[in-house]
Amino acid sequence: MWGRLQRERATSGLVGLGVHASGLSLVQVRRPSRGAPQIVAAEFRPFSGVEPDKVLARLVIDYDLKRHRCTTFLGAGEYRLIQTEAPDVKPDELKAALRWRIKDLIDFHVNDATIDVFDVPVQAPGRTALVYVVVGRNEAIRKRVEFFQDAGVALDIIDIPELAQRNLALLLPQDQEGAALLTLDGDAGLITITRNGELYLSRTISGGLTEGAGFERLLLELQRSLDYFESSFRQNPIMNVVVAPWFSQATALADFLKSNLSQRVTVWEEGRYGDLGASVPVPESCFLTLGAALREDKVTL
Repeated sequence: MWGRLQRERATSGLVGLGVHASGLSLVQVRRPSRGAPQIVAAEFRPFSGVEPDKVLARLVIDYDLKRHRCTTFLGAGEYRLIQTEAPDVKPDELKAALRWRIKDLIDFHVNDATIDVFDVPVQAPGRTALVYVVVGRNEAIRKRVEFFQDAGVALDIIDIPELAQRNLALLLPQDQEGAALLTLDGDAGLITITRNGELYLSRTISGGLTEGAGFERLLLELQRSLDYFESSFRQNPIMNVVVAPWFSQATALADFLKSNLSQRVTVWEEGRYGDLGASVPVPESCFLTLGAALREDKVTL
């Protein structure tokens, strides 16, 4: 989203860095001049009673991060992703117009926000064009930048989980036809609907996502998302639902969804990343960090 914070680095590809409540995640993706990209490093390093800045300092040394292009993504409560109609203004006036439009839709003062914008890929006939507005809290962005800068890491990009998950969906063969990807992390879940590498919509779910009432709520949110996609974009329906495997109840959830949906429901086969090579396993807590590291320069936001 917000880049380029640092342009010149010594190596191709990106190192994704995730900041979590219990530790830091790292995934390095190398992009050689020929051949497919490669996952060359992936690790979750817990804090285990050690101050976060000291854990980061050790990662910087172990992976020589000062020489690499690095990216991170904001967490819950640090940003908002808002879909709204695109104002009829000149391109250089777009962000100012959107800042005015979304000021009553956020729970902090708009002057304390950094915004960016990207298009909703397909517009319905006869309907005003839609855009996504990413609204980041300045204070959260400042703290994140300072956290890494103090350790000698110059961030290239600060992204958001929805776009990191969009990058992961690109690895799925189902993405060409269209796929709803469901990831779960603790008590939070994220649904993204993509087609041909484009993010159409996302939905965040929180609180108690285990079997029983939690599965019922996931099903309801997924059905709402699929119905909204079909009715709003007037495209062929999404017929693929993929559950990320980094969830202890992934198989049980997939079986539950299969019995309640007409879509094809599968569990992402762990260790399979399309054409992306992987010389190391990717830990559960590094899933979205992998998505952040898959950001390509050709994607300009």
